[in-house]
Amino acid sequence: MPILAKLLDNLPEISQSRLVASGFGVWLAWRGDLNNTVTNTLQEYGALCVAKDTDQGLWYCNTTEVFRAIARLQVWARVNPMPVFCQIVPLTFLVGYDLSHSVSLSVELDRQKVSSPTAFEVVVHPKLKDEVHTVPGLTTESAGPMEGLANVEWLRLVADQGLDYESTRRWYFIIKPLGKMSDKESILGWRDFSADIVEVLQRLGLKYISDIKEGAILLPLDNFRLLRTFCTEMMNLIRHNKEAADKKYWPVVMVATPQANLPFSSDLPRKVGLDWNRMTPDFPHVRFMDGFLLTPWFRMNEARFGTSQINLDSWCTLALRDGEEGMDYGTLQVPMPNALAGAEGGVECFYCGLKNHPPSQCPSKRLSAPQPQIWHLLAKTNLDDLASGFAGLDSEISEGNFRADIQRVMEERKDAKSLTARAVFEINASVQLRTLKLVWRSRNKEWDDGFKQLAPQEGEHIWEALEALEQGQMEDAERQLKEAQAKYPRSYQPQSLWGYWYLEQGDLSQAMFHWQEAERMSYTPLQQATMAMLQARLMEVEGNLKDAVNTYKRVNTVAPTWVQPVYRQAVCMVKMGFTGQAMDILFDLISRDPNIFNRILLDPELERGRVQLMGALWEKWNQAETTAEDIREAVNSLTEDIAKRFDEGHPYFETANEELDRLKNLSLTSNYVAYQQMLKGTERFQTALSAEVKREVKRINANIEYLSDRLREIQREAAWFPFPRLLLEFNREFNFCVDKINWIRTQHLNDADNFRKSLKFVDEIEEHIHSLQGRLVTLRIVRDSTLFTLMLGRNFIWLELVGLGLLLVGLPALIYFTKDIQGNYILDMIKDANQRWEISKGLVIILSILCLAVASVKSALSFDRRKRELFEQIDDEIRKASRRR
Repeated sequence: MPILAKLLDNLPEISQSRLVASGFGVWLAWRGDLNNTVTNTLQEYGALCVAKDTDQGLWYCNTTEVFRAIARLQVWARVNPMPVFCQIVPLTFLVGYDLSHSVSLSVELDRQKVSSPTAFEVVVHPKLKDEVHTVPGLTTESAGPMEGLANVEWLRLVADQGLDYESTRRWYFIIKPLGKMSDKESILGWRDFSADIVEVLQRLGLKYISDIKEGAILLPLDNFRLLRTFCTEMMNLIRHNKEAADKKYWPVVMVATPQANLPFSSDLPRKVGLDWNRMTPDFPHVRFMDGFLLTPWFRMNEARFGTSQINLDSWCTLALRDGEEGMDYGTLQVPMPNALAGAEGGVECFYCGLKNHPPSQCPSKRLSAPQPQIWHLLAKTNLDDLASGFAGLDSEISEGNFRADIQRVMEERKDAKSLTARAVFEINASVQLRTLKLVWRSRNKEWDDGFKQLAPQEGEHIWEALEALEQGQMEDAERQLKEAQAKYPRSYQPQSLWGYWYLEQGDLSQAMFHWQEAERMSYTPLQQATMAMLQARLMEVEGNLKDAVNTYKRVNTVAPTWVQPVYRQAVCMVKMGFTGQAMDILFDLISRDPNIFNRILLDPELERGRVQLMGALWEKWNQAETTAEDIREAVNSLTEDIAKRFDEGHPYFETANEELDRLKNLSLTSNYVAYQQMLKGTERFQTALSAEVKREVKRINANIEYLSDRLREIQREAAWFPFPRLLLEFNREFNFCVDKINWIRTQHLNDADNFRKSLKFVDEIEEHIHSLQGRLVTLRIVRDSTLFTLMLGRNFIWLELVGLGLLLVGLPALIYFTKDIQGNYILDMIKDANQRWEISKGLVIILSILCLAVASVKSALSFDRRKRELFEQIDDEIRKASRRR
């Protein structure tokens, strides 16, 4: 059994309504399959299907055309019976800020149910009786109580079968080219593109009027299906010609306006009552209700951001929905607040670009200095918070008290509303008085470091004049300016301020003259670029957009690193309607400075191309989000890699983790600038990590070579130890070092595990070598002592043998040759046979002592040389043996 509550429960919940409209609801319940004639007829007559199930559906219509549609179906059902129950009730249509829609029913109606119908039956709520009678041929009669329906006096719809109840929904489609038809470029571009449009019209068999003077093409569309077909044809033609090699394309603005009582004539564009200069090019404009009906084939976007209150007769734009590929399409939802959009046809403020106040009342005059840090704060703000804060300005700012309210919001500095409000006035800070103060004080010539070195305020009267101008004291400012100009006739400062004075007086030609004079008197590129920038901005505000673009280009040649003149070129192109060409410039700027992305989101002066820009920026946003997901994984991998490579005591460990924590915090911020900072920061970190690993690997290899040399030296020293059985612990440590050195030399050190182990092993090897060297001291003492003892023993033995030999020969010879000598006490003792043995023993002892002393001296003097020669000899033999092997 069809139950209305099931349909209503499936509708989205609209927490904040952008639009609320009363109208008529059609609840249909059927048995089996619903005949396509029913859905097609309701659609042709302007009824929107808001919910549908297998056996029931709910439609909404904002006009009495719904009664014509039901009457036509009722007449048709008499010839072609079908089991359909139809109920027409009052219904409220709700639209959210993201253009999602839902409906609201009165309490008495939302819990209805009905049994499966057997024939076509129509009941009407009694509150709609008068609306039914406004349609010729339609009347009502009492239906009596009905089971399952609300307890009201339901009426039956009675239709005169003699009438066809044809729909009155018809449209005029207007196509107007951008530019002036007096320009050669516009004439040639429109001539080629209009030929293709005419070819489409002839193929569809549509009659049209071509206004040669305005270059417009006008045609009637008599039904909804034709409207859908022609919009599709135009969108496909524009897309094809944009991508074609010969580029037969020219930007156009398109409108499908209800015919109503408008005559089909060449002056139709003027009677529609639209500001053609503010319309988005290349997207058909239709009424909101028509847009909702076309959403199965098109994507719908609000066209006029900032209207005080939208309704179903407000304008929206359409973009093609490309089947499955359309799933990869979206648009950024950053609606422009009504408080910043300004009235239709308003004049742009020179200082900020808003259209709801004159330059003399601009809130930017209350700001003391440029605030570039705002863009850094925006980069730390989530896009959803930024969008909600921006849209929330409407609740804080009243139209009649704009200046005081916006000033209060900016001074709060506590939420996204304050931040976005300050950012709006920061977009054009370069042409505001607060920047002029810095230009006067700047010591630099170029814009790169233009305001890093500032001189103190110098000059009489000129600063007083500027302060008076900021406070709106025009007479005082004029007096001070005259005195300043009389005192400094060749200075650009009075001339530059005169331009602002005449600007606020409304004399734009004099303002231009003084800024031209100021440029001529300027003597640094920074000053010249600033004065030329003011001239270009004035041309832009006056509507001389081509001249403004050319002047901005001249500014760019004077200050090639300054982003602002290039950005203003793109803004001017958007204002002219050439959004596609402007996007190329804006995307290039985004690649140079990602903060331009947030600037585009908040710039009220890009209103005309906002639909295209939000769609184009969504592509970059979607790409950045996808990349950010990969970068988040890369950052997590890098964190793990750092933990694997370095221990907590390594100097790089703390530095690396601090940078990775910063990148992780950026990844938590849903902002394009944060994503780009995270991407570039990760690339820099990966480069730095790679460089650090290379340095560490180089250091490890150098340390290994050094430690190997030390180990070889230890081995060389220890090899001479005469007691190898005492070297068990020494050999264990030595072999550990050799094994680790060989392991490090054979491993791929860029691998994280090998890298960390190598760092650890290098430290362990150093500790063991230090221990070995400590042990080597003892070994060296034992070895050198042993060697010295051996050398001493050898020398002593040789000296002892020589001494004993000399004694053996010398003593008998002495006795023999002195036998004739008498009276010598010593000789007598030697000759005495009894004393001879004692004397011999004493001489041997004395000789041994002398030999030991001489041997000690000789061994000490020759020890180092002999040891070195001996080691070198052994090393040579080892090397020769190695070469032979």
